[in-house]
Amino acid sequence: MKTRISAMIFLLCVVGFSQSVRANDELPTISSGTIEPYMSFMAGVAIPNSPNITFNDGSSPNTVEDVDYQTKQSIGGNAGVWFPTRNALAGFDVGVEVTGFVWYPDIACCQENVNGVFATNGAGPYFEGTTTEKQGIYIGPNLMIRYPMGISEAYPNGRWFPYIGGGAGAHQMSFRPGGFRGAGFSNAITDQRNTTIGFLAVGGVKAHLFKYVAAFAEAKYVIADHDALGTDRYGASTVGGQDQVINDYTANIRTIHVHVGLSIHFDIRP
Repeated sequence: MKTRISAMIFLLCVVGFSQSVRANDELPTISSGTIEPYMSFMAGVAIPNSPNITFNDGSSPNTVEDVDYQTKQSIGGNAGVWFPTRNALAGFDVGVEVTGFVWYPDIACCQENVNGVFATNGAGPYFEGTTTEKQGIYIGPNLMIRYPMGISEAYPNGRWFPYIGGGAGAHQMSFRPGGFRGAGFSNAITDQRNTTIGFLAVGGVKAHLFKYVAAFAEAKYVIADHDALGTDRYGASTVGGQDQVINDYTANIRTIHVHVGLSIHFDIRP
């Protein structure tokens, strides 16, 4: 009897172990080759870092400090893919993405020798000038790294994860000297443009709401040197922009972007 019971226990152990091994084999892991493409939409604010500007026309003063670029809305999107490299990189995944976003860092009225001058009349001093409308656009690739957390059968690449990345891309500033309403979605700037190389660093956290839908919050730091931006330095443009006056300047543009958004993820297995 004892021999029979021992044999049954041994058989149950063997069966249980084999089922456990099978379950582990069926559990999706990054080592099985799961590739994860994604695409995202994001919106937030752009916070300019009030850089100094240097005019190219030799006028005095040549350099103006702490230019008042305005904090305004920023929207964009990205698309990328995470690769199965976790086992080789101490738990980290790497990925690549292409990101693009737009923002509106207008120079606020009324800064003397930037977008107007103070004059006097019988009623006292007044400012002759306007807001300088600006639009920024960045598009470029990033190399990304993340650390998946909460890995399970339902979420083989993690229920949530922090990530960082960086890259370089096209940084374009458009401008319309003499504008007075501010740039926005309905009146994008097309008058003057200057494009250069921009450098981006990004960090954030993403969490899955559902298996294929995730929410995220991230911060980006973008920096670029421009050599041919413009503003109506002395407020000489006519109202309505019929006759615009442009004074060129150089500037190191630094902007912090804070975005939140939603992304759709895809699970591609071999």
